[in-house]
Amino acid sequence: MGNAAVRDNETGLVWEQSPATIILTWSDARFLCTRTIGGRKGWRLPSVHELASLVDPTQSNPALSPGHPFSNVQSAGYWSATTDAVDPTFAWFVNFVGDVNDFSKTGTFHVWCVRGGMNADQY
Repeated sequence: MGNAAVRDNETGLVWEQSPATIILTWSDARFLCTRTIGGRKGWRLPSVHELASLVDPTQSNPALSPGHPFSNVQSAGYWSATTDAVDPTFAWFVNFVGDVNDFSKTGTFHVWCVRGGMNADQY
C-alpha cells in the first residue's frame, strides 16, 4: 500500500500510517473513511475497542507505544464508529492522551481509518 498503512500484528487490523489532521463531525468522519487509501478500498471508522487498542497508558502526547510506526497522530480525540447505547445522538471517541469518552455526534474530532477485522457496526 505504498507505506500508506501499517498492519497491527497483535490485532490483524490495518491502520492508516498517517491519519488526516482535520477534524470532522461523526457522520463526516464515517464518510471520509470510505475513500481509497494506499490504492485500496474497504476502509472504515474503527470501533471504540479497536481504536483504544492503540493506546499505551504508560505514554502520553500521544499515548502510543514507543517506536510506533505512525505519523501525524494528535494528542487529541479520534472518533470511533461506536454509538453510545444510552444516547444514540452520541458516539465514543478515544483521546490520545489516554481517555475514552462519549460526545455528541455533531461535535468534531479527528479521524483514523482502519481496514480488516469485524465491521465496526457489529459492536
